[in-house]
Amino acid sequence: MEYNNIKMARIATRIVIPFIAVLLLGCSAKVVRYVNPEANFSYIKKVAVLPFNNFSSDRFAGEKVRTAIMVELLSRGVFDVVEEGEVNKVVSMVLRAAGALEGGVFEPDRETIRILGERLGVQAIIIGSVEEYGGGREGVVSISARMIDTSSGIVLWQAKAYETSSSAWRKILGIEELDRTVLTTKAVRKLLDTLL
Repeated sequence: MEYNNIKMARIATRIVIPFIAVLLLGCSAKVVRYVNPEANFSYIKKVAVLPFNNFSSDRFAGEKVRTAIMVELLSRGVFDVVEEGEVNKVVSMVLRAAGALEGGVFEPDRETIRILGERLGVQAIIIGSVEEYGGGREGVVSISARMIDTSSGIVLWQAKAYETSSSAWRKILGIEELDRTVLTTKAVRKLLDTLL
């Protein structure tokens, strides 16, 4: 009888542990990053976070992610961050001078980056995009960002983070899904963890 109990415990262990490992791997957020091997972040004292391009169905997703990034940068205290209104004003002036459409996809060239750096008094800008910002039954936030040196136009850092509220654990345990605000905060923190 005792032998059967030990045998059943071993079988259960062989099944349960791999099952738990698979579930835990399924819950993890994904982050991909690049750091320029020649980047020296010590000279960067002040950054500007430009408006994020928004490819999601939520028309305010770009501003929500941008605000979350600014708050997280400020809370970490590594860089000074230019106030959002000042950035918007300067970006609008530069776009108008270049004859570009406001509200469209913004991919600045080297000269535009240099001008923005001078006008905002920053050593680097952070630009990015929101690929997914879904709600409903399963929330998803997918964002990418990059830091560009304003004097050279070189990408110093780039990362992409993906966060979802859907997980096997949540379904099994009947735990409520995370809302997009929580997902955004988690994705932004994981994104910036690869930089700071």
